[in-house]
Amino acid sequence: MERKDIANIQAIQEMIRKEQVWESDTGKKEAELYYYHITDALKRQWQTIGVNVSDAIQLFETGYDDNWTYIIEPAPYNPDLTFTDLINMFNISPEAWEIRNDMQIILNTVERRNEFVSMIVNVNEESTARLLRELKEKYLTYCQLLDGDFMKLYAVNPVNALSVYFLEPLDIVTFWDWEAAGGSYKKAIQYKREEPLISLIHAIERAEDEAMDIAFGLGC
Repeated sequence: MERKDIANIQAIQEMIRKEQVWESDTGKKEAELYYYHITDALKRQWQTIGVNVSDAIQLFETGYDDNWTYIIEPAPYNPDLTFTDLINMFNISPEAWEIRNDMQIILNTVERRNEFVSMIVNVNEESTARLLRELKEKYLTYCQLLDGDFMKLYAVNPVNALSVYFLEPLDIVTFWDWEAAGGSYKKAIQYKREEPLISLIHAIERAEDEAMDIAFGLGC
C-alpha cells in the first residue's frame, strides 16, 4: 500500500499491549484480540485493537473510527512549539513545499501551532492541507492582524507585512505587481474590511481595475 493511500501515517513512538478485548471462543492464542495503546509523534495516546503488534499497527494506519481506533489522550500544549518541530512531528518532506510554506505563514504563533496539533486527527497530506485551509479562513475572518500593527509592519517591510496580513507566501515579484497596480497599506486595509478572505492576487486585480477606471475617467 502506498503512503498516499494510508489514512493515518503518523509516526508511532511507543506501543503497549493492554488487556484482552474478549476471551477467545476457540481457545487458540492467535485468535485472541488485545487492546493496544499507541503514543504518536504528536504525543497523543490512541487506543486500538489487534491480534498482534503488526495487526494493531495496520488498524491504526486505517485511521480514526468511533469503535476501535480513537484518541484517548490529546496532545499536550507545548509553549515552545516551533515551525521546525511541526515539520518533524508531521514528517513533512522537502518536496511538500506548499504545505511547508502554508504552515509557516498560517501557523505563525505558538498558540496557532498548538491549535493545529490539537485539531488534527488522521495525519496525512490531504487532512493536513484541509485543516490549514480551515484555520486560515478562521484567522482571516476572526483573528485578522490589527490595522495599526499592519501599518507598522508595512512601513518596515511591506513584503512581510502583506504576507502576514493575507496569510499567503509573497515574493518580491508579486509585491512589485501590487505596487504597480497602485497597491498600498490603505488599499489592503480597505479590501480586507470589505472582504476578509480576499486573496492577494484578487486584491492586485481589484487595484488594477480601479487604476484603469481612474485612467479612463481622466481620459474623458
